[in-house]
Formats: sequence, C-alpha cells, structure tokens
Amino acid sequence: MPHSIPYTRLLSAFAICAACFAQGRGGPANATLAQMNADLAPQLQALASARTALIAASLAGTDLQPKADAVQAADLALATARADALAKLQASPNRLNPAQISALAAAAGGPGRGGAATIPNLTSPQVSALTQMTGEVTALATAVNTARAALAAAAFTEPRSDAAIRSKAAAVAAAELTLARARAAAFARLQATANQLAPDQVTALVANGGVLTSGPFSEPQPVDFNDHTGYISLFDGATLEHWDGNPKFWRVEDGAIVGESTPQNPSGNSYIVYRGIEAHDFTLKFEIKVEGEGGSGIQYRSKTGIPWLSPIAPNVTANVGPVNLNWMMTGPQADFWPSRVYTGQFYSENTPMRIMAWRGQVVEGAGMGPRRLMGTIGDRDALGKLVKMNDWNQYVVIARGGTFIHIVNGQLMAVMVDDDPLSSNNWSGLIGIEIEAVTRVSVRNIWLKKLN
Repeated sequence: MPHSIPYTRLLSAFAICAACFAQGRGGPANATLAQMNADLAPQLQALASARTALIAASLAGTDLQPKADAVQAADLALATARADALAKLQASPNRLNPAQISALAAAAGGPGRGGAATIPNLTSPQVSALTQMTGEVTALATAVNTARAALAAAAFTEPRSDAAIRSKAAAVAAAELTLARARAAAFARLQATANQLAPDQVTALVANGGVLTSGPFSEPQPVDFNDHTGYISLFDGATLEHWDGNPKFWRVEDGAIVGESTPQNPSGNSYIVYRGIEAHDFTLKFEIKVEGEGGSGIQYRSKTGIPWLSPIAPNVTANVGPVNLNWMMTGPQADFWPSRVYTGQFYSENTPMRIMAWRGQVVEGAGMGPRRLMGTIGDRDALGKLVKMNDWNQYVVIARGGTFIHIVNGQLMAVMVDDDPLSSNNWSGLIGIEIEAVTRVSVRNIWLKKLN
C-alpha cells in the first residue's frame, strides 16, 4: 500500500531508523537521538519555510535570488546544527559507530519536499498541463535532492569540515535556484493558456512543493454550497429573465422565484421553465422551500409542448382555461414534497414510468422496462427527517449519462440508472420548477455547471 513520510521526518538529521538499531544501539542512545530530533526542529522548520517561500516566488514571478539566499542560509544553519549535535553525541558514552552515522546521513538526505496538499477543482486539461510541468523540472528536482544528500553527508563526516559544509550548502542553493527558475518559466507558460490555475489552486500547488504528485491518501473536501466556480447562474434574484411561466402563479419575491397556488387561485400542475439553456450532463445546485401541505420539484432534461396525460381538475380549468402545453413539462424530476415520503425521489413527470427510484433507493432500469433495486441508501423515514418543512433546503442534482443522483441537505437520497438511450430520461432538455396542489414554493440560488 502506498504511504507518505512527512517532510520534516525526511529532513531530520537523527530520524531513528532500523539501520541504526540493527547495529545494537538502543536504550540511552534512543533517548539521546529523540532529544536531538526535537532540538533540530526549529532549523528544520526554518528550512521548510524558506523552501516554501522560494516555491511561492517562482509561481508568483517575483525575484528569486533573495529567496534562494534564504534557503542557503537555512540549509547552512541546519547542517551546522547537525554537525554540532553529532559532535556532542560522539563525545558521550552513546557514541555511534560508522554504520549508524551512515544510516543517519541517509535519512537526513532523503528526497525533498513532497506532495502533501490536494489541489482543488482541477480539470483534466489542468492535470495534463501540471503533469507536463512536473516532468520538465523532475531532473532538476533530483539534482536538488542529490545536492542536499551531499550536504547531509558533509555534516556527518568525521573529522568535521566547516568549509566542506559551506561548499555543499552553496551547491544546494545553486541547484534550488536553477530549479526555481525552470519552475517559474514552466508555470508562466501554463498560466498563459486556457488551463491557467485559479488563486486557490496556486496556493495548493505551493503547499504541494510546486509539483503535481500523487500525494498521500486524502479525504475529499466537503462541498461549499456557495462555491460557484465553474457554474452559471440561472436566476438573478430580481427578475424572471429567461423564465417562462403563468404569471397568475409565478413571481419574484425577496430574492426567490415564488410559485403560489391557493383555493381561490388553483394551479394544479404548473411549471415555470428556464428557456435560456438546455443541458444533458450537469450538476445543478439550488435552495428550495415549500410552505403548506403541497409539493414541488425541479424538472431537468425536460420538454414542453407534449400532450398532458393526467386529467386536469375542473376548478383548475375554470381558473386558467385550457391547458397551455408551453407551461407543462415532461421529463425527470427531483421531487420535493416535504409533507410526504416523496422528497428526494426520482420521478418521471408526464410519462407512464412515474416513480422510478424512491427515496433511499439505488435503482437500475432501462426506460419502460423492468427496474431492479440494486441497493439501499438508508431508511426512508429516517432520511425524510433531514428534510426541512417550511424552511430552506439545499438540493443538488447530478446527471451524468444515464445516471441521476439526488442529494438533499448533504444527504444522498436516491440514485437512478436508466440504460435506455431512447428513454425520455436521457433527453437533453430544459430545467424548470413545478408547483402542485395548494401550496407556496420558493426557489433561490440556482446554479448550473453544464458539461454538455
């Protein structure tokens, strides 16, 4: 299994390694080496900070020489401290033999700064560009590691030679400066392309040593619902620009699209359609609130103008006249009906398929064909308790190919896989908001990351 070793441990002059103890040293020597590790921590940290500053300067396009000089000073200070510590140890009863000193030198001269940070939101082209940049400087990075290993060896050489230590520290600084200049040139070329990194990505690249590496295992970062990088807004918070719905029911109020149906003004099933874009593969984020006992949902990959299958209530027809198919939507729906069991489920609106994946289910099917329950996400009622009635809820819809994922308030609610390419679920289509029955629905902060 892959693993990572912290940079400070790799640089530590007295990392207690198996090779040392193989020579029969333990007990007091162990404690002495551990104390020396602690004593050298300030010099190790100073060197790490100096190298980070040099990497940051190379990516920022600023003057590199002062930063390289600071690295040389930090390297020299650490090497001198190592030599002093070794001299003190060798003057004690716990002196090390030549094989143990060689093992310590090897531990101290290990590879330099490695990947420890995750670079957020990298696209595939950015990964390719960073991989190329890393390849361009790999040989120079190896030269830095070789020079630093020679400096560590000089610090552990008996008899001690301060002149040799200074010479090796200068060689490390020269190698670091050469690497920094090459990195700066490669990064400038990258930033001049369409694959340029955003500021937060540059910060992470600095923390990662200025290169793209596999790094240690890491957990994904929680989504920031207010991070709109790569998204476009479908609602400006003030107008219904590009939105098309019956004005008897739809309006803008307090920064939200509001649909309201009352006993005096019944809507039945009614939709407001976003006409500004069609999408097939995407991630959609929005906030939704339903007040009252009615329901709503977000249509996606949907069409208008298709004959309506369900009967229209007489009081709705009396209120709005014959059905206007331009305001009726057919296609997948992320259901939201917090007073019942439906919120989060995958529903096929205005088709015979209807509920295809209930809340808490992972379902596989192919259009009108049979569906199979492949697994469960959790208890349907327990998941329902995460849905807020009469309050705002965060909703995420992910559509990729024939796979559909519904997430409410950070909790996966339903997954549907439709393998029929001709299914209405697999159209490219429109996004819209439904109002159904007597209720009030509000939707705000509608953001779309369209892939195709």
